[in-house]
Amino acid sequence: MDILKRPKTKIVATYGPACSEENIMERMIEYGVTCFRLNTAHSTKEELQNLVNFRDKMARERKMYVSIMVDLKGPELRALLNGDTLAILSGKEYTLGQQEEKADIHIAVDDVVKSLKKGDEVLFMDGKIRTTVIQEGNRICKLSSSVDGILKNNGRMNIPGRYIPMGILQERDREYLKMSVEKNVEYIALSFVQNRNEIDMVHDMIGKMGGNIHLVAKIETKQAMDNIEGIVKATDAIMVARGDLGVEMPVHEVTVSQKYIMQKAHSNGIPIIVATQMLESMVSSESPTRAEISDVTNAILDNTDALMLSEETAIGSFPLEAVKVLSDTSLYVESFYHNFEEPSEFTGSRVTFSVAKSTKILSDQINAHHIVACTRGGNTARMVSSMRPSSRILSVTPSRLVASRTNLYRGVFPYVIENFKEDISVKDVLNALVGDGMILKGERIVVTSGHPDHLFAGTAQVSVLTAGTLVARGYALGKNISGKINSGKGSIYMGNCEKISDDKFDYSFYEAFIITGNPIRSVIQKIEKAGKTCIYSTIVLNDVKDGDDVFIDSDIGFVYA
Repeated sequence: MDILKRPKTKIVATYGPACSEENIMERMIEYGVTCFRLNTAHSTKEELQNLVNFRDKMARERKMYVSIMVDLKGPELRALLNGDTLAILSGKEYTLGQQEEKADIHIAVDDVVKSLKKGDEVLFMDGKIRTTVIQEGNRICKLSSSVDGILKNNGRMNIPGRYIPMGILQERDREYLKMSVEKNVEYIALSFVQNRNEIDMVHDMIGKMGGNIHLVAKIETKQAMDNIEGIVKATDAIMVARGDLGVEMPVHEVTVSQKYIMQKAHSNGIPIIVATQMLESMVSSESPTRAEISDVTNAILDNTDALMLSEETAIGSFPLEAVKVLSDTSLYVESFYHNFEEPSEFTGSRVTFSVAKSTKILSDQINAHHIVACTRGGNTARMVSSMRPSSRILSVTPSRLVASRTNLYRGVFPYVIENFKEDISVKDVLNALVGDGMILKGERIVVTSGHPDHLFAGTAQVSVLTAGTLVARGYALGKNISGKINSGKGSIYMGNCEKISDDKFDYSFYEAFIITGNPIRSVIQKIEKAGKTCIYSTIVLNDVKDGDDVFIDSDIGFVYA
């Protein structure tokens, strides 16, 4: 897998009939999908089991680590009618009552009616029908409509700006939560989050079940917006769910609200998912609109970790094409823009935060090929990702669960250490990555990890290494270069100065020089004048033969094979 061909911005695809075949899902992963979302409002437990089987198969057979996000339906307000529909006329009054009351419209959730105040808006059918409370009551109240429309039985209902104590989980949600714990699902998305206490409550429930699932707080209500500071400090990730958010507030406020939510989440190092109508036209069209591409581009520039597709992949006619549009757009934007904002605060260890920031600065300054983040629980990878370094991050972990989870973080590409041992060394990690083609010999790597003897025991250090075996060191001039030893024109000369000290010697014949023994000053000057790389006063540490591939790191005077 060539990670340079995959976008740093992650893609979440909603599972459904349009993408349920394994060959389609595999191609979606190749295009950049790192997480499959199951919308429990429209799915079954059998479909969740199918996703679990697919995830485990990909990890076992192809070492591709995708995560599963179970999106719980949560507490919804629904309008219950005496018939299938109710004609709503502008200016006409209607009664809204608790379920056992005589009213035009009923609601099953307790204490909703008495929470309403005169002047409150009550919206139906995703905001298409707008009414206002004109008379309060404990069990029944009166509404007046400002528009004409047809209200359907069980139609969605929203009460913008009013806190409704509905709880966070329904019985069906609890069943899915229990199954998710049993199947080691990586993420649970909580719908209609209103405050931090609700997140803490679900965290406690998962803990009592013996689970280790991360929570995604969906921001889709005015109450969540008002409580965003507490929510970002309690949750593991944020989803900007623009569908209901666009109903809860005037549509012209949604874009600014999205930016505000993202800024608050990222300032605390919390991953962000932007969702709803990213490429809605591609549900039925093979190509997106220009406005949709602009929306996707701005979400990336605003620092999102992931973009989510809903109907586009669940029931759309072009699921693969939609994923590829997100992937191509992400790669293009990322090729032009690198200066992404860092978090201003942190959650967790100050040492981890400081090492992560140092990792970003160091990797950017030396143009590192990759960052290797050794992480047991995923926190190191998350914090390094939140710093938005230019280099891609290899999240090395002994846990399949953590590998899948960190694959949602921007710029992170997971790698599981097989046959993990506690005394594993940095050299062992790099050799494993080289062996599996994740990094190449001669590439400059920034490694962040724990103590040298316990790489996966808390983030405490950052170091610069070059992949490969150190074979020689000396004093350096020129640029970094790789090539073969003593293999003719364009190769790297390795030997003493006497062999090339003839005045007639053509220094352009070789690309670089590794001078062993005592250097001759005039020879070194001629090499420098020719604009060639040179390592002199070289101490050979390991045998090197003619024809061997080596990399010269002229910044530090090291030669690697």
